[in-house]
Amino acid sequence: MIRLIRAAVFAICAALPAPLVAQNFDVGLDAAIAGDYATALENWRPLAEGGDADAQYNLAQLYREAQGMPQDYAEAVHWYRLSAAQGKASAQNNLGTMYANGLGVLKSAILAHVWFDIASANGSETAPANRVIVVSRMPPDQITEARRRASVCMSSGYQDCD
Repeated sequence: MIRLIRAAVFAICAALPAPLVAQNFDVGLDAAIAGDYATALENWRPLAEGGDADAQYNLAQLYREAQGMPQDYAEAVHWYRLSAAQGKASAQNNLGTMYANGLGVLKSAILAHVWFDIASANGSETAPANRVIVVSRMPPDQITEARRRASVCMSSGYQDCD
């Protein structure tokens, strides 16, 4: 009987809309600004897991900068990628930076260029300068390949990007 009651309570809680579960982006943001990364994480993780691009980006930032948790570049890339796939230019730019530096992924000038191209097209102010740095180290055939891949990525709705 107790199992049945627990299952019913769980089912009811799982069916509640996200705002009633007490995750709040702004609460997480205020906490992060105050240096309370545990509270930020507590509020952002459920939102990020639910598909919120801003929460995904901020969660990636926490992992990248080791704020409130051990530094984990691979986990940062995971969350940047999810946010980038929703068109968030800052996540796309930071994903390019991760590829440019080989942080959490294999270092790839081509994929760095791809993400800097995409971020630039989506309004990132820093991506064009980042792309110039990467291009300065790339032969022309790699630049051509990067541009082709960026076009494929964008036309696929950010699904065919690597």
